[in-house]
Amino acid sequence: MIKVFSKTAVLKNHKELLKEFTKSLKDRKLKAQWCKTTEYYDECDVAVIFGSWKKIKTKKETPENLHHKLKNNIVKQHKSKPLIVFETPLLGRTITQDHSYYRVGLNHFLNNLADFNNNNSKPDRFNLFGLTIKPWRNKGEHILVLGQNMSDASLLGGDMELWIVTTVKHLLKVTKRKIIVRDHPENKNRLEDILNVYFGGNNQVEYDTNKNVIDSLKNAHCSVAFTSGSSIDSILEGVPVIPTTQYNFVWSISSHQLNDIENPKLGNREQLLYDLAYTQWSVDEIKQGLPWDHLYENINCNNLEQ
Repeated sequence: MIKVFSKTAVLKNHKELLKEFTKSLKDRKLKAQWCKTTEYYDECDVAVIFGSWKKIKTKKETPENLHHKLKNNIVKQHKSKPLIVFETPLLGRTITQDHSYYRVGLNHFLNNLADFNNNNSKPDRFNLFGLTIKPWRNKGEHILVLGQNMSDASLLGGDMELWIVTTVKHLLKVTKRKIIVRDHPENKNRLEDILNVYFGGNNQVEYDTNKNVIDSLKNAHCSVAFTSGSSIDSILEGVPVIPTTQYNFVWSISSHQLNDIENPKLGNREQLLYDLAYTQWSVDEIKQGLPWDHLYENINCNNLEQ
């Protein structure tokens, strides 16, 4: 039995997308159930959820954290069985709650934790996005540190404030370049306050005031990131990235040490980007059930057919 947990989605359009995906499974003569449980896992062979999950820091239940409680329960109880996870896209990202594409993977949503069945993919899907891969930048001026939502699930419980402070302190030891820290819109300038506390008066450290990450990447020598999706924007713009965790999607083509900041690795972006294009599917493709078809060979389950 496949169970699609409707309450893991918060927004109406996301619920509708899950409902259409459920219908596509039933059209394939599969045992698929629209599950309305709000808190607890319901036993099944394959679970389907919308969005990432993170630990809840308060015992008080609110509409903002109830879906995380449900997803944490599902992840814990479902254990080693197949879990299909819907998330925001990696390519062609915009700040919106209504994307044209969504990431769909098995068992997780991050690099080296999720299975997207996308190794050595063809370029056909990447070409649909109309994205340009700019040449690697030979010259640049500043280092761009890519901050993230300080409560984001992609931090895997990590402390973004601590990461920012330790990263900037290390960079100050290994480069004379300007270090510009880019905030996340959800933080409401909290990183600016942190920089003032730890680096106030240091002219080498600067808070980024650009609204668009592409503007922030202009004249950048290199970016530094944890799991920020802007890492992908960076490599498309020709700016190499040093990710500090293997769960960043650009890990395989990048340097991993901040000591390499002056001469970062310039890996093969093309195959990586072709593979990333097979992590995400359009709304119409999801309604047709194509992500299921793509992932099915890695879903080792019996008892799924009606």
